[in-house]
Amino acid sequence: MIFQRAEPNREYRALRFLSEGGRWELGLSPYQGGIRLRMGLAGRPPQVIDFCLGHDPDIYSPVLLAVLNRLEAVPESSTSQEVDAAFPWAGTRPDLGVHLEMLVGS
Repeated sequence: MIFQRAEPNREYRALRFLSEGGRWELGLSPYQGGIRLRMGLAGRPPQVIDFCLGHDPDIYSPVLLAVLNRLEAVPESSTSQEVDAAFPWAGTRPDLGVHLEMLVGS
């Protein structure tokens, strides 16, 4: 699936992407624990990917690009479970202290 930049919204307050067919949203939002990279069906609260990136801005771009790269092989018609399968080591909430190299090194 391919994403295009879109206007931020309530769920993706810092940066928002919308899949070409409009089915999925992906983006960044600030929270008390730092920035979260989240994904879900468009118009609904994010329920698929939920990666806490913490307060280190140096990892935001590499992680976002790595996630977008992995999602290119996932059809837009995929289910939430099929999207999660692109990140089998992490489920929906990975520990980037453990999984960061697996994500950006792929």
